[in-house]
Amino acid sequence: MSNIRATCSILIFLTAFCSFSVAADSLEDLPKKAIERSQITSPGSHPFVLKAKVLEITNPANATYQAEIEEYWMAPDKWRRVVKASGFSETLVVNGDKTSEQITGDYYPNWLRTIVAAMFDPGAALKGVDLSRSSDNPMIGGAEVCRRFTFMTGIAPVSNKVFSSFCFSDGLVDFVAKPGYQAVYKNYKNFAGKHVARTISEAIESGTVVQATIEDLTELKAPEAATFVTQDAGAAGAALQTIRADEPTLRSLAVNAPAIVWPTGHSGKETGTLSLYVCVDRQGHPREIYELNSSNPGLSDVAREQVMKWEFKPAVTQGVPVQVESILTFAFNPTAADHK
Repeated sequence: MSNIRATCSILIFLTAFCSFSVAADSLEDLPKKAIERSQITSPGSHPFVLKAKVLEITNPANATYQAEIEEYWMAPDKWRRVVKASGFSETLVVNGDKTSEQITGDYYPNWLRTIVAAMFDPGAALKGVDLSRSSDNPMIGGAEVCRRFTFMTGIAPVSNKVFSSFCFSDGLVDFVAKPGYQAVYKNYKNFAGKHVARTISEAIESGTVVQATIEDLTELKAPEAATFVTQDAGAAGAALQTIRADEPTLRSLAVNAPAIVWPTGHSGKETGTLSLYVCVDRQGHPREIYELNSSNPGLSDVAREQVMKWEFKPAVTQGVPVQVESILTFAFNPTAADHK
C-alpha cells in the first residue's frame, strides 16, 4: 500500500487552528526551552523504561502502521532500543563507545522513524530553529505560538515553495511539520521533572493518522547486565542508515525514470509545479512518497504513482548501501512531457 504524507494544505489547516501567542520565553529561545522541559534523553535525565504502541487510529486493524517500541535508558551513551513493526525490526544498543544494531527486514519506514525520533530525540527537529526569523502567523500574547517558514526547492528553471511549521503551547512542543517529518504532541504528563507527551501522532494523508501511545514510563532501577551488551559486527549485521540528499544527487542516481505523463482535461490549474518527498530503499526502490506542495493537488497522485515505478542506483556511503530521501520538484503541463 502506497503511503502519502499529509499535503501542504493539511499542514496549513492544522497551523491555522493554533492560537498565535507566546509564553514567557522569547521567540528565539522557545524551541530550546521547550526541549529542555520535555526531552527525556538529554544529558542528566533520569534513567527510564519506556514502552509504547503504534497504530493507525483511523483504522486500528491496519497492520501496515502497527508497531511496538521499547527503550531502556541510563544515559546518552548507555541505552537499548527495540522497534518492531510488520516487515521490520531493529534492536539498537549503545554502550559507551560501542554500538550494535540487529535488523530484520530491508526497509525502515519513514513514518516509523519519524515516530521514534519524535519520541526520543525531538530536539533534532528543532535544532537551529529561531522563531523570531519568521513573520508568518505573527500574532503574539498568551500561552501559544506558531510560526511557518518558507523555502524554495527544485532545479532551475523549475522551482516551488515548501514549508516547515512549528507550534508551541504553554512552553512545550505542540506541532512540528517539515518535509519528511511531522509530529503532533499531546497529553503531556510529568516524569522525573520532565513534561513528556504520552501521545505522538502524524498524518500520513487525509483520513490516515498514525499515533504512538506511551503505555509505560517508569524509573529504570538496577537493570540486568545483559541489557546493554553489544553484539560484535558479525552478529549485528550491517548498520542501516538513512541520508538526506539534494535533488540533483537523487536524480543522478536514477536509472529508469521516465518523464511524467500528465493527464489532459483535468480540473484545476493547467500548468504549475509540485513537490514530492521521496523515500528510497537500499536497493534503489521508492517505498514512500509524500506530497509537500502543489499548484494543483489533484496532480500529485499522478506524479506519485509514476515515480513509485522509478528505479535508482543504490545510494552508498563509505561502501555501504543506505536509504536515501530527497525532495523532487516537477513542472506540470498536460501538453508537454516533464523534463527530468
